Amino acid sequence: MEDNDIKIFVSKSKRENDDSFALIDEMNEQRANGNLQKAKDMGTYLAERFLNTDEMKAALEGAVGSLDYPEKIIFQIKILVFFTAEVCINRLLPNALIKSTATNAIYDIIVDRAGDFYTTFSDGIEYSFYYLAIKQENYVCEIGKAFAMLCNKKNDEQFKQLGKDIFTVVANEIDAIIRRYEFEK
Repeated sequence: MEDNDIKIFVSKSKRENDDSFALIDEMNEQRANGNLQKAKDMGTYLAERFLNTDEMKAALEGAVGSLDYPEKIIFQIKILVFFTAEVCINRLLPNALIKSTATNAIYDIIVDRAGDFYTTFSDGIEYSFYYLAIKQENYVCEIGKAFAMLCNKKNDEQFKQLGKDIFTVVANEIDAIIRRYEFEK
């Protein structure tokens, strides 16, 4: 047997241990200051609010006008609403742990209470188009274009405007909701 054939147990590097301890410290800090629970509660609230089609439509109609559309269009509106929620969470919450906790809470509720919706939208490509749009300089207009295209209304200016309006209204609402939760920085 040669020396190269002998496997020697090597413990984790000091850096890996430091990273693990830093994560544990961060979790403990976020738990102690209440941010973890706030993130879970907020994610649950957003999911429940947006999964309820009647409540979602009523909240949006006051700002964007009538949403008397076929189910396929309402599905696209829900996708845009959840995408907007995720974007806002990632932009406005204080750190990665809190962002992922809120996002995971949303998706846990969706899977638990609307599995068919989750399966359909998780298998879809809608988010890809919105992610491409959000990277553009004039992303609100690009999101409107993506929304219109996903609704098979690519050249319909009213649908482009509707997509922009939904994104803006929902982003403003989520911004206000996040501020109400008063996350610690």
